[in-house]
Amino acid sequence: MFPLKDENPSPITPWVTYGLILFNTLVFLWQIAGGPVRFELLIQEYGFVPKLFLEDPASNAYRLFTSMFMHGGWLHLLGNMLYLYIFGDNVEAAFGHFKYLIFYLISGVAASFLHMAVFPLSGIPAVGASGAISGVLGAYLVFFPQARIMTVILIWYFITVEPIPAKYYITFWFIWQLIPGLLAGEATGVAYWAHVGGFIAGVLMAYPYRHRVRYLRRLWMMERYHHGPYW
Repeated sequence: MFPLKDENPSPITPWVTYGLILFNTLVFLWQIAGGPVRFELLIQEYGFVPKLFLEDPASNAYRLFTSMFMHGGWLHLLGNMLYLYIFGDNVEAAFGHFKYLIFYLISGVAASFLHMAVFPLSGIPAVGASGAISGVLGAYLVFFPQARIMTVILIWYFITVEPIPAKYYITFWFIWQLIPGLLAGEATGVAYWAHVGGFIAGVLMAYPYRHRVRYLRRLWMMERYHHGPYW
């Protein structure tokens, strides 16, 4: 199953989320511009490699940030940007633009650190915004557990679109990351433990703000009900 949209309008224009989507897309276009050989060289140069970081943290610290803006293919990019587009606007509204950007970057770094903790000898470069976006999902779960996610559900030849509360959708998503991470590790080609690390970081950072955000959300909903659309 995968999400189409959430039924949770945002009171702000999520400029940071839009900027992140644009920047990730531009970086990927830069990656593919020079052909497949250059593409692989860029992954090796800017991806996060646990073994290299542990051998020389100072010389490889830049990879913690460059890796979260690179992607391994179009599907990788589009899937990540879809999740960021759906869930990012409300989390950005909850934190505010600047704090949201810092939150996003910290989530991405935390994702790399847990991936490294599980696979300290790995020489495979990890890339993608998934870890940072996992943090966004963790915060969304804390702030908006009852918000409904319009979800495409595909079971064999049966397909339907259903609204699923965020607390169920995101919990299922987290379990879906945890199980293959425990069973297969890096053999899947997906850094599942990075997703887990980013998610946990997002939950921990969002938790102290939960009551404030839910109070503000009630005010936003009252404003919308009594005075029309959000500003």
